[in-house]
Amino acid sequence: MYAWIGAGGDSNAGAIVAADGIIAIDAQQTLPLAHAFRRAVEHATACPVRRLVNTHLHLDHTAGNLAFADVPILAHERTSAMMQEALGPTADGTWSISDFEPKVRLFFGANIRELVPPGSAGEAWFVQRMSGPDYDTVTLKAPTETFADRFAADVANDRVRIEFWDPSHCDGHVVIWLPRAKIAFLGDLLFVGRFPWLGDCDLDGWIAQLGRILEMDIDTVVPGHGAVATRNDVAAFGDLLASLRDAVAAAVRAGHSEDAACAEIELPLYAALPRYREWLPFNVRAAYRFLKGR
Repeated sequence: MYAWIGAGGDSNAGAIVAADGIIAIDAQQTLPLAHAFRRAVEHATACPVRRLVNTHLHLDHTAGNLAFADVPILAHERTSAMMQEALGPTADGTWSISDFEPKVRLFFGANIRELVPPGSAGEAWFVQRMSGPDYDTVTLKAPTETFADRFAADVANDRVRIEFWDPSHCDGHVVIWLPRAKIAFLGDLLFVGRFPWLGDCDLDGWIAQLGRILEMDIDTVVPGHGAVATRNDVAAFGDLLASLRDAVAAAVRAGHSEDAACAEIELPLYAALPRYREWLPFNVRAAYRFLKGR
């Protein structure tokens, strides 16, 4: 098993060597990074990539799919459906995305414009994040294989298990693990060393799935962002999400408005994490709307 760790907390990828070649996990946020990831893992293993798995639809994990267009691309059926809902029919199995609005929705979630309205004070950060030549036009390769609940493949002395457990970080997010190796690739169910982005998540489902992972016989986890980690990191991240949910729930019970909650809530234990200042108000807003809509 291999982990490709994104610089500065950017998106990770992974690889599992099977009998007939590599199962790659996630495709990076740009096409140049996707090509670099594929070259590196094929060089390290002296094996070809035979399949790519998308853990979920967000562009920081799928924008590099085109670098794997010669192999099957596997995703949960909801991931494929949400891409089509956002972008319409494909042209020869790909979408060419130049407009900012669909790019930012696929990067940060379908509710991004509810959280960050056009022209609002916080919008500049997101415009800058999606700027640069690698994002001018994103050619997104659609998944070519989908599954509903679970998918499995044999590897040497183990079995790769890929499962969808319900909406969490986003709908269609899957968990990948190898029981004998006791390794799990968690995608954006886990952020290590960086404050998360909630977006259109199911916050209760996300916290529950982290608890489910802690009940499994797993020693090593590869997060969607940050360094390779352990069960302790999974527990700590679950505590972070629960702390955010509990603080917002208290504001809702007290009758505070959404704007008041955004202004009042602080999480001092996590204030030193990168992206905390930029993202906390948006995460409070997302959690507030999630809790009010339950």
